[in-house]
Amino acid sequence: MKSIVGLLLWTLATSGALAHEWRMQGEGELLFEATWEGEVVPGRFRGFAVSLDTDDCNIAGSVLTVTVNLDSTDMGDPDINEAIAGDEWFAISVHPVATFKSDSIQAHADGGYVAAGQLELKGVRLPVAVPLTWTESDGRAEMRGEVVIDRTRFDVGSGDWATGAPIGTNVRVSFNVILERQ
Repeated sequence: MKSIVGLLLWTLATSGALAHEWRMQGEGELLFEATWEGEVVPGRFRGFAVSLDTDDCNIAGSVLTVTVNLDSTDMGDPDINEAIAGDEWFAISVHPVATFKSDSIQAHADGGYVAAGQLELKGVRLPVAVPLTWTESDGRAEMRGEVVIDRTRFDVGSGDWATGAPIGTNVRVSFNVILERQ
């Protein structure tokens, strides 16, 4: 009996030693491209955080969390920035934060990964799969990726803006961040 209890205690004590936390270092890039009458209009989120929690050194099976402060949205024009903060777009006064949290990260055939999880934006939570790459060296890693999101699924651009004209419904979101093992 003592050996079983000892084994259980040893397992509990050492299981935490295998856990790794990765946190974003520096500012990173979280960019998006909307379209206006078919022309690309770039923007960026200046305030966001990325973390990755894993039970081992392998990204597969990890939990990825991205939190975006929507009041940091910048499309390079103060009038546009003010408009997209409004109720028809991000409704920042009611929903100041968007969050993506993965349920799983799976290795992909092309050598990359796919983080499948839930994106919560403007009070709507829907599944999203985010393709990404992961390059690790000496306790630091670069994570890059890109995903296309239909903004209307999240009620972003409601009312007259929901039709896809003149503003397209698909928004390309790309990211490039450096993470450091904690």
